[in-house]
Amino acid sequence: MDTWRACNHNLRMRRLVGGATAVASSSARRRLSTLRASAGDRGELFIHPTAILEPGCRVGEHVHIGPYCVLGQHVTLADGVRLESHVCVAGHTTVGAGSTLHAFSTVGATPQDLKYEDEPSVLTLGERCRVAEYAHISGGTAAAGGGGTSIGDDCMIMSHCHVAHDCVLGERVLLASSAALAGHVHIGDGARISGYSCVHQKVSIGRGAFLGGGSVLAHDLLPHGLAVGNRAHLLGLNLVGLRRRAVPPLELRAMLAAYRYLFELPEQGFYKPLPLASLPTLHERAAACAAAPEYAAYPLLSEMNEFILGRRSVPPSEHR
Repeated sequence: MDTWRACNHNLRMRRLVGGATAVASSSARRRLSTLRASAGDRGELFIHPTAILEPGCRVGEHVHIGPYCVLGQHVTLADGVRLESHVCVAGHTTVGAGSTLHAFSTVGATPQDLKYEDEPSVLTLGERCRVAEYAHISGGTAAAGGGGTSIGDDCMIMSHCHVAHDCVLGERVLLASSAALAGHVHIGDGARISGYSCVHQKVSIGRGAFLGGGSVLAHDLLPHGLAVGNRAHLLGLNLVGLRRRAVPPLELRAMLAAYRYLFELPEQGFYKPLPLASLPTLHERAAACAAAPEYAAYPLLSEMNEFILGRRSVPPSEHR
């Protein structure tokens, strides 16, 4: 970033409860007036008079901070960030360039974890993310191996969503309205979590997976899998998402055959299970599939096998 502005004591502006007049020192008024005169007219920086910026927060170029927003002292806003009204950004939080936080969202909130002992709570929000109204995103903890909450580029967090402490979201993840993630959840690139769904703590969701609306997911969801229900069961592969990615037909057919083999589903139409040895456990079948040289040329199939081999559990398949 070319230029950073370190917000100091002169940027603090307090509003009297029930009053109509903002109270600030004369130096704060002069400082704010100077910032607007030098930057606001060129669209570089806008800070509403009712916003509160604690000393130490850092604000980049072309940032818009709307009415009644509050920024903590360890907050960093990169270039082009836009905060609508009543946004609270707290903790050791970095908001990536071009991201937008809508009204009444809370980013970098204190972790809701009994093990949290007031240590620095870290949150990194990627570039071009959108956080909608009333969304709540917690920072990370130092307990149980937590390394901070991380949300990748181009994610969309819709209204009333909750992202708990130490969650890690990849790029282009979408959480629909009122979805809730417990602590330490990991979600791969391009996954979709439908509205009113809940994800159990420490669950991993693979790249490109889809969780249906109102589901409760208590197991890991394999890459490009489709799951729904309470408790969620696999219904198959996320074929809509795979076709949108223009996956080659040969690889798609191999993935469908592997899915039927891995979860011991019978032959259905043109889709037969892979012609591999029948083995008693899912991990053994995934290992056999991964070791077969004829399927090594399919990267998405390899990704499915590696996910199963590296995770604690995967939800059972519900054959229809």
